[in-house]
Amino acid sequence: MNTTKLLSASLLSLSLSLGACAAQNDEPLTNEDYDDIAVGIGSLVAMPGGGGEVGSMADASVTATSGSLLDVELGVASAEGSSAHEVVIRAGLEYEYLVDCFDADGAAQDACGALTDSAEVSLSWNGELDTPRYDATITRTGEWSLTGLQGDTAELNGTGSFDASSSFMAIYRDVSRSLELSYDAQYQGVLIDTATHQVVGGSISYSVQGERSVQRGDNERTGSFSVNAEVSFSADGVATLVLDGTRSYQINVITGVVVSDNQ
Repeated sequence: MNTTKLLSASLLSLSLSLGACAAQNDEPLTNEDYDDIAVGIGSLVAMPGGGGEVGSMADASVTATSGSLLDVELGVASAEGSSAHEVVIRAGLEYEYLVDCFDADGAAQDACGALTDSAEVSLSWNGELDTPRYDATITRTGEWSLTGLQGDTAELNGTGSFDASSSFMAIYRDVSRSLELSYDAQYQGVLIDTATHQVVGGSISYSVQGERSVQRGDNERTGSFSVNAEVSFSADGVATLVLDGTRSYQINVITGVVVSDNQ
């Protein structure tokens, strides 16, 4: 495989392409399998229109320091006690955030704003996608903590989970797939520039498990899979993705486009 092979990313292709295979599957992983997984994770990390993981991290940072996402199209802001409550709809998915904010002394604030130094964030993604190439139902939850918001760089840590049920056509190949997917995520020292709200460091670890079915003509393959993925962020707008410790890719954190480092 050419080392500069470009893998186009699309919304929620994590749920689509992870069905290709995975470690501990009935058959060994192929280059195409790893490429499909990389494309899917790239789309989870960044989605056009500001969604995905990096979009949610930016939303959380903005909400904690301003109390509102009113500049986001279709955003809805409200108050729930001392918490900021935000709902944003992007490309059919609803992103919801409940944010509790604290000042530099650790005291709870009546409202999130410019004096917020740390925050606890509960988030969820929910929605149904119906396109000519695939259908998907998605549920995602997470619990994040943000610290150092009064400095130049804040730090995000936490956990998340994701479930998806989908049917779709595989990218690049005339193959029908269906997938039941669940994953757990660990957010480890993710660094966010407090001026731009962009992710500039740290990592996410994904542990992915699922069941998939692949249909090619009259032949059908089914099986379970398990894949480990590590996404490491940098300040140059590119994240490094490593699958099962052996396969490396670069993800554009604005577009989700993935480029393979593998031969």
